[in-house]
Amino acid sequence: MAREARESLYREHILLAAEAVFAADGFDTAKVQDISRRAGLSMGSIYALFPGKDQLFQALVERRGGELLEVVTGVAETHEDPVAALEALVKAYVSWFHAHPDFLRMHIRTGSAWPLEPDVDPERRALSRRIHDLQAGIFARGVARGVFVEEDPAWLSVVFSGIDQAHLAHWVAGGMRDSREDLAERLLRLVRRAFLR
Repeated sequence: MAREARESLYREHILLAAEAVFAADGFDTAKVQDISRRAGLSMGSIYALFPGKDQLFQALVERRGGELLEVVTGVAETHEDPVAALEALVKAYVSWFHAHPDFLRMHIRTGSAWPLEPDVDPERRALSRRIHDLQAGIFARGVARGVFVEEDPAWLSVVFSGIDQAHLAHWVAGGMRDSREDLAERLLRLVRRAFLR
């Protein structure tokens, strides 16, 4: 039991260090030695839990992706009104990424387009699909009620993700100086103009 608790603590510490290194250096340039140094743990301690850099990156994406799925699920299940749901989703995404800037920087550095299903392992692809399906459900309700522009809800979800990614990437490129509130308000204005009738 004590061993499991220690491994869990080490795992958490290693993942946070890896997230910071991947954010600063990018996946290709990052080295496990840098993660070891940042975590203050031996290479052996890291390799005992993660066979390599790929597995560290994958564990981070799965963990953070699961957190994002919970955020989207919570919004979709809490707000029946589609406009309220979309606005809550904007605020939830901005709040979550504002609280996890290293993951945002890490993810942006991969160069992958959020609106597209990642061409990677089936688990990440399935996670991305679930998030987009939840977003599309919000758009489907809005289109059916006549409050969103009349387009295919799945396409609207893709456009929404693209806008969200571009907005957050711009924030990162500008040094992440805007407050969470300012960041959310700017994205809300853009989303309202793009999707509301």
